Amino acid sequence: MKNKCIFLTMMILGFAATAMAQQSEGVTSVLEVFRVTVDTNGQEILTPTEEVTPGDTLQYRLVYTNNLDNGISQLQPVLPIPIGFEYLLDSASPNAEGASLSNTGNTFQNLPLTRQVRQPDGTTIEELVPGREYRRLRWLVPSLEAGEQVILVARVKVIDN
Repeated sequence: MKNKCIFLTMMILGFAATAMAQQSEGVTSVLEVFRVTVDTNGQEILTPTEEVTPGDTLQYRLVYTNNLDNGISQLQPVLPIPIGFEYLLDSASPNAEGASLSNTGNTFQNLPLTRQVRQPDGTTIEELVPGREYRRLRWLVPSLEAGEQVILVARVKVIDN
């Protein structure tokens, strides 16, 4: 249990460092991690968490606040998705039209990611890249006015390596 807690703490610190790197001149960010469960009535419950186990679904909530006296544009927050976690496709909010994912580092593409796969007969087909191969999620916030906040959400599942 202790290793799981240490792992999550290191992961969150990594996310926070990335979020801090996204800050510029008065733009602040806060990252929150919630375990997603369902109660007996089928209602989702979000519980702040510091510990995870394989099979858990987590929701990341990033809040960016513009503390400047003027608006900013083209903010591009990035959420790393470490190995051992699977991005749950279509869980990014705002909707995926404003997001990109990368499974190769700094190359971002529009969602959903696809790839060409050569078949044994020599033909190629296009297939969706599975969520467990996604490594970074990026949003584009076209503008953030003075004093305004934007809330970005994405879900991942803890997988057993």
